[in-house]
Amino acid sequence: MNYGTIKKCDIANGEGVRVSLFVSGCTHRCRNCFNREAWDFEYGRPFTPETEEEILKALEPDYINGLSLLGESPLSRRIRGRW
Repeated sequence: MNYGTIKKCDIANGEGVRVSLFVSGCTHRCRNCFNREAWDFEYGRPFTPETEEEILKALEPDYINGLSLLGESPLSRRIRGRW
């Protein structure tokens, strides 16, 4: 699985202050998409154990309310066998 970016202090993608992971790949191809470059499943960087550690560390502060997974459907990669 690849990801485009990690936002460690995001207030736009869920309740409160969150860490957001933007996963690559989308098959919907919405006409008004603002993130077309991320349609490619190979876009961005590979999700590695170091990436996981980075996210877990970012989730530690008390002011962080949670993790938001964003993209077409982050779990669809698992179903399609892409991660």
